[in-house]
Amino acid sequence: MVEKKKEKLDQIINKLLEHDRKFEEIESKSAKRHDEIIITLDKLMKEKEIAREDRLFAKAKDDEQDQRLVSLEGRMKKVEVKVG
Repeated sequence: MVEKKKEKLDQIINKLLEHDRKFEEIESKSAKRHDEIIITLDKLMKEKEIAREDRLFAKAKDDEQDQRLVSLEGRMKKVEVKVG
């Protein structure tokens, strides 16, 4: 009877050890996947920041060109008035 209980305990211990091994495997895969997700998010955020900077630069250029056009239109009207 003691031998059967010992065998049963050994089976339980082996099963627990197997579960621990599988859990560690899953945990390792999960950590790896988490790292991949974080790296991907970092790349996306960098791309988003670059796109934002590009939009700000383009907006500044558009504003500068608008100001130059307004200035040129004003100067052109003055010339037209003088020329007649």
